[in-house]
Amino acid sequence: MNIVEKRFFDYEKHNNGGIIVEIPLLPPIPTTQIDVACTLVESGIDIIQVSVPVRFPWMYGERHLNLARNAAINDVDYKQSFEVLEKLTKQHEGAEFMPVGFYGGIQRMGQDKYISECKRLGIRLVDVPDYPLVHDQDPKGLVGELRSKGISYVTIFNTELALAPEGTRAYQNLCKLVAQSSGFCFLLAAAGGKTGEKKSFEYDGLLRAKERLLSIQKRMDRRCPIVVVCGISTPEQVRILVKEVGVHVMFGSALFKRMMNGDSQRDIAEFLTKMKRAAT
Repeated sequence: MNIVEKRFFDYEKHNNGGIIVEIPLLPPIPTTQIDVACTLVESGIDIIQVSVPVRFPWMYGERHLNLARNAAINDVDYKQSFEVLEKLTKQHEGAEFMPVGFYGGIQRMGQDKYISECKRLGIRLVDVPDYPLVHDQDPKGLVGELRSKGISYVTIFNTELALAPEGTRAYQNLCKLVAQSSGFCFLLAAAGGKTGEKKSFEYDGLLRAKERLLSIQKRMDRRCPIVVVCGISTPEQVRILVKEVGVHVMFGSALFKRMMNGDSQRDIAEFLTKMKRAAT
């Protein structure tokens, strides 16, 4: 059991939840990220994601697409992402940071360099949403190499896969993915994993998906925290997901909106504190 798993399991014992937040690569870099990371750490956020830009994002909602377009126009790529990660890991030694981005960004950087930089910076988890771990059986050896360095690869489930009928090919893939999960796993709250704030969620469906994942984990003796992601934007949504559904939560767009609108650090800190309190 790694440090992140232990922390999240400790939360669960008290019906609380962990909070993960992504920070955008808005200019000026890295000043913007350093400033907002300080606010996130002070607000008690458990894990902070730093994006690795890609050339052709397809899952992103409008706000993420605008950020990705801005990154492309300004030649922002993995170099700036890891510049930010290096400064943040040095400044906040007790905090958890993780890179997130599609495999195209890793290819541009070079997989070996990506893994070695994560190891050097003390990164414990990475998120590469489009990597075909199960379908193509870790074709580039990415997950195997990460694990050899003690770095967890975050797996991703949607409710349809989580509820796949036994005996189907989807169910076989589900079981394979559960067996590969460590650190934590994402459960998508929006179809296709499309980002952007949502007014409501199918909480019952998320609850059934969570219970199915837990039952398979138990059978495989492989316990992994479950984090709901995509569209979470209010303290009430956090409260329901943590207290009634029994999961942890991750959000990004709700923070991006406030940063892009020019909200003050004080207002952003107040928002983050409310989100964190809703989970405890």
